[in-house]
Amino acid sequence: MSEFINNTELRIKQLFDFIHGITYEREKGAQLIKTYQKAIEEVQPFDIIAIVDRLMKENDHKNDLYPLKKGINRSLNMLYKGLVSRQIPDYHQKPFFDLLQQENNELNERLMAMRPFIKAFNEKNAGERKIASSLAEISKRTEALQEFNLHYIKKENILFPYVEKHLPEYGCLPLMWSYHDDIREFIKDTVEIIKAGNPDLKKLNRLLGDLYFNMYAIRFREEYILFPVIFDMIPPRELLDMLEQAFDVGFALIEKPSKNLLKKETGPVKDGAKKDESFLGLEALNGKLLDFGTGRLTIKQAIMMLNHLPVDVTFVDENDEVRYFSTPGDRIFPRSKAIIGRLVENCHPPSSVHVVKELVESFRTGKKQKESFWIQMGKRFILIQYFALHDEEGNFRGTLEVSQDVSDIRKLEGEKRLMEKPTEDI
Repeated sequence: MSEFINNTELRIKQLFDFIHGITYEREKGAQLIKTYQKAIEEVQPFDIIAIVDRLMKENDHKNDLYPLKKGINRSLNMLYKGLVSRQIPDYHQKPFFDLLQQENNELNERLMAMRPFIKAFNEKNAGERKIASSLAEISKRTEALQEFNLHYIKKENILFPYVEKHLPEYGCLPLMWSYHDDIREFIKDTVEIIKAGNPDLKKLNRLLGDLYFNMYAIRFREEYILFPVIFDMIPPRELLDMLEQAFDVGFALIEKPSKNLLKKETGPVKDGAKKDESFLGLEALNGKLLDFGTGRLTIKQAIMMLNHLPVDVTFVDENDEVRYFSTPGDRIFPRSKAIIGRLVENCHPPSSVHVVKELVESFRTGKKQKESFWIQMGKRFILIQYFALHDEEGNFRGTLEVSQDVSDIRKLEGEKRLMEKPTEDI
């Protein structure tokens, strides 16, 4: 066993030196391949997890991941042959992973079907009508790919928290999230440049090339690196929870599966685990009143009240861990139960993590008490507010995030008094 561990550690060290050299161009690629040929041929999925984690920790420019991503892209192309030669799990055995793979398969079909239209507008003697027709089809099909965002949301909000739980010492997930964000931008930019009319075809080809490369690359890294590593680590009870949450988020490009899958999930779920008695559930509080100082409510009334507010509410405690989120009828930002107990910085894309950390620290020190941001999301204008929470003694007790679609509020003019005849709700 010790020999196996030593060999693994040596291989990871050599592969790190190889990827580090490729990323920061320490030597020519051909020389690096020659030096580390044996390690390259013997690469294992977990090696990549460990190496990317170390590269992330050593990255001096954590807010700019572009050089690191560029180097990893090049390195993984060179490691492709070794990784695809490894046996991967049978994802059909576990519905959560099987559904993600089904989405990937359908994505591949959509991308393949779009290739003829890309080829058509690049033909040497293509006429204006043919180019216009091809571009319209590409725009429509690329816009339809926005639905694949549900795939990435399930990873970011369901899978990633469980990966963090079972591999807490490894922090490579923000890098994959960053690739997700790149894909979202490529889709948006591709649609916009075509719809604007008379697009720069060279720029469009570059965007489409980046989109295809990244979508295929992420699929490969899921099925040959991340999923194989985590596949047998997650116990049946948690896989069932993940699958239930997946139904809440929705499915990308495939028909909604039957909820009968929830009954079939990975064999029997053991009920012998010790019950967590550190909190009181709905049953224990049923019929009892909670004293809020300004009134008394049952727990069901309190939950109903919070969920009917026209806002998304998320509470993060003094340890920067997510403890609660409301579930209004139309959420603005996706949330899943898997984020409860997760560090708030891990619930945001890498591009904004430094802003979140700085903001929470300013709340903790008392430098700020609140902060507001506003963004345009399609036709919706979203106001996002953060509030510092302190107890009676002035101790910092956490952060409250409140998000609201204020599109209609911004349109209000004049007055409408309570005694006036009701009209259509805004």
